[in-house]
Amino acid sequence: MITTLLADGYDRARIFPVENKTVVTNPVEGCRNNKWYPVLKRHGVPFIALPDVEWIVYPFKSPLLKLNRIFPEGIEIPKMYVGKNVLHFPTVKCVHPDTEILLGDGRLVRAEMLVKDWQLREPVRRDDDGDEFSDGEVRIVSLSADGLGGAHATRFWRAPVTDPCVWTVRTRTGRVVTTSARHPFLTPEGWKRADRLAVGDRVAVARRVRIEGRSQPLPHVRGLGHDAIDVDRLPIRPGRKHDVETQRTIIREYIDGKPITTIAAERKLHWESVRTIVHRYGIRSRWTRVWARAPERTSPEFWRWMGYFIAEGYAYDASGSYRISIANTDPEVRADYIELSRSLFGVEPRTRGNEIYFDAYNLRTFFDSLGFRFPTNSATKEVPAILFACPDHEIAAFLQAYFDGDGTASKVGIEATSKSPRLAAQVQMLLTRLGVMSFVGSVFNRATNGRMTERAEYRKVAIYADDVVELARHIVFRCAHKQRALEALVARRMSGRRPSNWDTIPVPPPLFRMVRRGLGLTQASSGRASSVNSIENGYTQPVRPVVRYFVDLFERLDVTQRFRDEISYLRFLASEDIAWDRVDDIRAERADVPFFYDLSVDGTQCFVGNGIVLHNTHGHSVTTGAIKNAFGGLLKEVRHYAHEFIHEVMVDLMYMQRELHPGVLAVMDGTVMGDGAGPRTMVPRAGNLILASADQVAIDAIAAKIMGFDPLSIPYLRMCHERGLGIADPRDIEIVGDVEAAATNMGFKTSRSLVIWGDQLIRKGPLRPLKRLLLHSPLVVWAPFASNVYHDLLWYPTVGRSRIRAFGATPWGRLFERY
Repeated sequence: MITTLLADGYDRARIFPVENKTVVTNPVEGCRNNKWYPVLKRHGVPFIALPDVEWIVYPFKSPLLKLNRIFPEGIEIPKMYVGKNVLHFPTVKCVHPDTEILLGDGRLVRAEMLVKDWQLREPVRRDDDGDEFSDGEVRIVSLSADGLGGAHATRFWRAPVTDPCVWTVRTRTGRVVTTSARHPFLTPEGWKRADRLAVGDRVAVARRVRIEGRSQPLPHVRGLGHDAIDVDRLPIRPGRKHDVETQRTIIREYIDGKPITTIAAERKLHWESVRTIVHRYGIRSRWTRVWARAPERTSPEFWRWMGYFIAEGYAYDASGSYRISIANTDPEVRADYIELSRSLFGVEPRTRGNEIYFDAYNLRTFFDSLGFRFPTNSATKEVPAILFACPDHEIAAFLQAYFDGDGTASKVGIEATSKSPRLAAQVQMLLTRLGVMSFVGSVFNRATNGRMTERAEYRKVAIYADDVVELARHIVFRCAHKQRALEALVARRMSGRRPSNWDTIPVPPPLFRMVRRGLGLTQASSGRASSVNSIENGYTQPVRPVVRYFVDLFERLDVTQRFRDEISYLRFLASEDIAWDRVDDIRAERADVPFFYDLSVDGTQCFVGNGIVLHNTHGHSVTTGAIKNAFGGLLKEVRHYAHEFIHEVMVDLMYMQRELHPGVLAVMDGTVMGDGAGPRTMVPRAGNLILASADQVAIDAIAAKIMGFDPLSIPYLRMCHERGLGIADPRDIEIVGDVEAAATNMGFKTSRSLVIWGDQLIRKGPLRPLKRLLLHSPLVVWAPFASNVYHDLLWYPTVGRSRIRAFGATPWGRLFERY
C-alpha cells in the first residue's frame, strides 16, 4: 500500500499509519509483532500510537444513535483526525482571499485581510507542508447543532495554491464562493468536497443571523467650530457705525448659515463691512464653500439617509467642493431625504428637476472614512462596513430606504437592481439579519438616467413568497404606492396555501419512516397523512413548518428518548438559521491568486464565508479502514462501553466519519481471513483477495457476501443502507476487477469464544445488574486479565499453537515468517 502511494507521487511526510490501544493490546507491541516496523522503516514513514496523540471532545451534528448517550460528557476523538481525508491528497483546502468571513459582531472581513492582520501581530510559523500560520483569537459566526452562533477562530492560515484549478460554486440564491477542490461544504448527508458537488446538491447557507448589534461611532468631521460659539458671551465692543446688538445679530445670522453677501444686502451694508465684523471676533469664514456637520453615532435616521444615497445617489467634485446628489421622482422620498439632510448635516439641499443636491466641503473625509470611493457612482457603491455591526432596527431603516429609492414592488415580489455586484451581495447578507432570504442574479438593462443606450449587466436582488411577509414585519415604505403593493403581496401570500418551491427541507425518507413507525404512528394518526406519504415516498420535500410540526409531534411521543438523536437531526435540518440552497453551477477555473486562506475554529470547526457554511479544513490526511476499523481509530480505549450496542455504534461511526473526513477510501486485506469465533481465536483461511472502495458500507457488504452472509441481514449494514450512508444491497454495487472472485462463497460460520460469551453474559445476560461494577469502574482491570489468562494459558497451548503451526506452512504463513 505504501509503495503504491509513494509511486503515485504522495508525500511520505504526510502519510500517517496509526493504531489504537484496546483493553488487551498495546499498539506499539502490535506494530512490532505484526512486522509493520520493517515496512514503515524501509519507506521512511513513522508509526503513530493513538494513545500518545492529543484527543479532543468533538461536537458531532449528525443524528447519532447511541454514542451521545454512551459518552454523555462528549465523544473524544484524536485531534489529528479533524477535517482529514482517509488518504492524503497534496492540495490545500482553503478559500479564495476575497471570501468574506462573517465575524461575531456582524461585520464582514476578507479572508486575506483577516489572516494578514494576525500574521502582522503574531509570529508566523510553518507546518510540515510549508503552510504559514499565526495564532490569535477572533469571534466569528459558526454553525452548531443549535444553529448559527458565536465561535472562536484561533489559528489563521495562508497556503500556496498548488492545484492548477480552483472551484467556484454558485447557489440558486446567487451566493458564490471559490475554494480549493477539496474544501468541504455542508450538505444534508455531511461534509462534501467542492469537486464532488453536483448541480442540484443541497448546501447549507445562512438564513437568519442573530447578532445583537450596537450603534457605532461615526468618523469625526472637522468643521468651522461655529456650533461651539456662544454669541451672547462674545466680548463685542460698540463701533463707530454699528452698536453691540447689531454686530451680535450679524454674527448670529452668519453662524446660522446666511452668506455674507445676503446679510449685507438685507441690511444695506457693504459686504466688506459685514466680513470685518465677523473676522474681528475670530469667526472662521466659510468663503464660498458650504461646511456641514455630521452626526457622532449611527441611528435609524442616519441609515435611512444613507439608504437613499446608496440607492439613487452619487458624489463628485463641484468647483472645489464635495457635491452629494440623488435623483428621485417620488414626493415622499424627496421630502424625507431633504429633511434628513437638514437635520443630520445642517445643510439646505437644492433641487434641479428630479435632482436634489448639496455641497459640503468637509464631508469628503467623512465619506472616505466610511469606505466610499471618489467619485461615487453606481458601479463603485458599497455598504459602509460599520452597518453590519449595527442593531437590526438600524439595518431595517437602511433597507427600507434602499428599496424605497431603488426598488420595485411587483405582483410577485420586491426587487432592486444595482450596477455593483458587491453591493448586491451586501444587501443580500443584510437581509439575513432580518431573517429574509433573497435571490441575486444577473439582468441586462439600460441605465434609467437615459445616458446609456446599450444594455449592461446589472445585479438584481429579489425577495419572494414567505420572505416578503417577513420583510414586511421590519419595514414600512415611505413611498405610498410601494407600501400598498407590499401590503397586497403580504395579503395574497397569507391567504394562499401554496408552499415555497425552493426553501424545502431535505428530510431522509428512511429515517423519517423509521422514527414514525418506531413511535407507533400511522399516516392517519400523524395528523398529516398526505405529508407523510409525500415525505416517505420522496414525492416532494417538505417545507420548514411541516418538518417542525413532525419534530414537535415526535418529541412529545418519544418519552423514552429512543429516537432523541434522530429527532435532533430533523430539528437541525429545519433550523430557522440555515437554508438548504441548491448548487446552481460549479466549475473548475484556473487559479488567479498565489495563496488561499483558512481558519482553525474551536469546537464547531466551520465558519460562514460569502453566506455559505464552510468547513475549516486546514491540515493533513490520515488513513483509516472500513467501518469496524473506525471503531478502533475514532474511540478511546473505553470504547468497550459501546460493545452492547455495537450495530448502532457502527452506524454512528459512519455519521462521524462523514463529518470528519471529506474523503474516505477503505482497503480490506482479504489475503488471509478469519473464520469462527473472533477476534483472537479464529481459524485462518486463505482468501487471496484485496478489496477497495470509497463506500465503506459497500465494501463491508461485499466482504460479508464473500464470507457467506446476507449483507442486509446484518443489522449495522441494513441500518446504514436505510439511512443513505452507503449501499449494502449487492445488487446495486458495481464490481470492478475480478468479478468471479467477488461471487465466491467462503461458507463462514459465526460463533462465540469463551471470552465473548462471558462478556455478553454481563452486558445482556443474567449478570447485567453487575455491568456497571464490572465494566464501568476501576474493577474493569479484571477483564483484560481474564482474557489474557484464557487466551495465553488455556486456549493457545491447547488449540492456538497447532492452528498457527498449520498456518505457518501455507504460502502466506511462510511469507510472514521470513518477512
